[in-house]
Amino acid sequence: MVVAKVVGQDLQLVSRHKQRVRMASGLDAEGNLDNAAIERGLECLAMFAERLQGFEVDNVRIAATHTLRIANNAHIFLQRAREILPFPIEVIPGEEEARLIYTGVAHTQTESNSKLVVDIGGGSTELIIGKAFEPVLLNSTQMGCVSYTNKFFANGKLSSKNFTKAILSARQRLEALSPRYKKKGWEVALGSSGTIKAIKEVLVGLGNEDGIITNKRLYKLIDKLCEFDSIDDIALSGLTIERKPVFAAGVAILTAIFESLKIREMHFSPGRCVKGYSTKWKSTSSAPTFACAPPKTWQPNTLSTLSMQRKCVGRRTSS
Repeated sequence: MVVAKVVGQDLQLVSRHKQRVRMASGLDAEGNLDNAAIERGLECLAMFAERLQGFEVDNVRIAATHTLRIANNAHIFLQRAREILPFPIEVIPGEEEARLIYTGVAHTQTESNSKLVVDIGGGSTELIIGKAFEPVLLNSTQMGCVSYTNKFFANGKLSSKNFTKAILSARQRLEALSPRYKKKGWEVALGSSGTIKAIKEVLVGLGNEDGIITNKRLYKLIDKLCEFDSIDDIALSGLTIERKPVFAAGVAILTAIFESLKIREMHFSPGRCVKGYSTKWKSTSSAPTFACAPPKTWQPNTLSTLSMQRKCVGRRTSS
């Protein structure tokens, strides 16, 4: 959860509250969320509810993304969530999620005109090409670091065979999309997700001080990961304990994206859905205080909340 103040046209960060939920890991073979995943999500919402006390319902926006888009029993979770949170939860389409991601990146990376933005989440990956602040080609694909961990690294084993299978699967999912993206082209490729941030930080820890991601560096990283017997054994500078369980799958997915789209290099962008989501509702809300929930900011493919306070000239506001 991010708390920020709106000052003029800018957002001023006040505080952050992080809680990893990874509800996608609770999807079973039939596409239902298990009880443990539901409880993790509800516990997170209960924490948010405490911090959102005092907000009017009309001034709050909460969004859910991939996991609740595909879960057969999402209605059960949403029904129980209403008992905890007095605010409506919007399950947004994948293309809307991609649009918000691009908006967030575009407002923090204004140097280039055309951009390719990649965001790898827990259950879905968004690919967007845009010019200035407008996306012109976008897609949300059902592959993510949590779902691919469950599918290709479920035994925790790190091997070239597991990586090859994961990369091949991701490339097959991108096969129909890649020609349009390569034809459209872009000036700079940017990654905006926690997965890509982690890859950048590990590459820096391995001696690549510029933090630039390339296909060659990704394969060197895969070779390095295969030196460890299992995911639990991974010990790399820059890799957090929280990110470690899904890191290998994220590396495999990004490698497939590089190969499918023929990306030369990628830079990490700190702009995320939090900026895109807040920009969208900041322009439509006239209330002194309002809150909105960017879809995939710190809790992959679940729920997160951004609380913002608008400062009005000559008018006191409450927090």
